[in-house]
Amino acid sequence: MRYLGATHIFNGSDFLPEHSILIIDGSNVIKDIIKIHEVEKNEVEFYEGIITPGFINAHCHLELSFLKNVIPEKKGFVDFAINLISKRNNFKQTEILDAINLADNEMYLNGIVAVGDISNNDVSYHQKQKSKIHYHTFIELLAFNPAMAENIFNSGITQLEQLKSIGLNGSLAAHAPYSTSIELIEKITEYNFKHHLTFSIHNQESEEENNFFKGEKSTFYDLYAFLNADISWFKPNYQSSFAFYQPALKGNKNILVHNTYTNNFDYKYIKEGTYICFCPNANLYIENRLPDFSSIIKHTHSICFGTDSLASNHSLNLLNEANYFLKETNNLNLTLKGLTCNGAKALGIDDKFGFIKKGKKCALNLVHLENNTLQLQKILTHA
Repeated sequence: MRYLGATHIFNGSDFLPEHSILIIDGSNVIKDIIKIHEVEKNEVEFYEGIITPGFINAHCHLELSFLKNVIPEKKGFVDFAINLISKRNNFKQTEILDAINLADNEMYLNGIVAVGDISNNDVSYHQKQKSKIHYHTFIELLAFNPAMAENIFNSGITQLEQLKSIGLNGSLAAHAPYSTSIELIEKITEYNFKHHLTFSIHNQESEEENNFFKGEKSTFYDLYAFLNADISWFKPNYQSSFAFYQPALKGNKNILVHNTYTNNFDYKYIKEGTYICFCPNANLYIENRLPDFSSIIKHTHSICFGTDSLASNHSLNLLNEANYFLKETNNLNLTLKGLTCNGAKALGIDDKFGFIKKGKKCALNLVHLENNTLQLQKILTHA
């Protein structure tokens, strides 16, 4: 048995009473939570800092890890998207697989125990099968033309069945409102709702996205031209991209990713069961702008964090993302919830991850807080 104590212990939803001690068996199961006076002090492993559950990365693109340092920064979303599409086929399979392996290991060493990962193909599946990290794979579907909704949806179901046949967990996801028709979004959300699965979508990552749906001048028309996509059928008359697709969201677990340009008009549409996922470093990399964290949390505390991909980030360290939120909001409790239980709830894995509870096998991280900045000091146990 190990007896673990720290200056503070955060159990996923709140701080345990002072002088609490975790009793851990050889399988890293929490056998009990006691007071320090109930055990000999020389048996206690005591640490300065905060013990937390393992971190949950609610949004990543593992398959894009080979694009690290390839795409220019701070050029805006459309430039980023065109660069990604243009360059993603310029790499050998061995380079792609090596990068995936390194990225998976980087997350593991940064205390991440579970990941919500976007997949457009099966290139990352083998790594996920052998990984020490738990992956929930979002099969991402794209088709802005409503006429393609049925075929693309059926293709997604086939991919999801393939994923499950090799022992991996997942669900269907829409890429974004500008690349996934409302008809396809409805099919995806209805399927996920019926099967109690989580839905994910990139939301308001760019002001150009909102402008496009409002019918204003937008560089998104340059993106469609680059893709040779005919969008003459689309009639933009919405107040934002979120206003376009939010009626399709079901009362299940929905993850809205980025939210860089979400505003007061959109907040009223955020429903129960919806999680706001922040990926600040990606927002800075692409748009050189951060979401308005303080305004968003006036409307919801269902927030979590993601690293996005190494195509739009320099590392996969989730604390680097959370620290932007902590510095603006000064809300340590909500920051830690965003790193742990909220991400687990969003992915539907809170029965296994995100909490420190008696009888539960638990990964434990030790973090240090200084100058309103969290740093990982040590991984105390693995799940």
